Amino acid sequence: MAKTKKDTQWPTDKELRQELEQINRQLKEAYDRFNYACEPELVEASIFEINALKAKYDYFLRCVKERSGMPVGRSAAASAMREASVAASAVKGGKPCRS
Repeated sequence: MAKTKKDTQWPTDKELRQELEQINRQLKEAYDRFNYACEPELVEASIFEINALKAKYDYFLRCVKERSGMPVGRSAAASAMREASVAASAVKGGKPCRS
């Protein structure tokens, strides 16, 4: 039996969605680290990490949307990311850094 394009598609839709969930958890952790970073170098590293994770999330979200036939565009991905990710201001607890 010949394989169709759907059979050889990698990663699968399920794997893409799992990757999105994992990136979302990583984003929450990165925001937590950002909120508790006191040293300028750690703040900067946290910002780079958050931006990298957002770019990765956008890529996988576009892949999911392309496969499902949804409209794909940078503005659509950005608005979905804002809805799905945890805002830094939403995280509670801990002591603020001394200035």
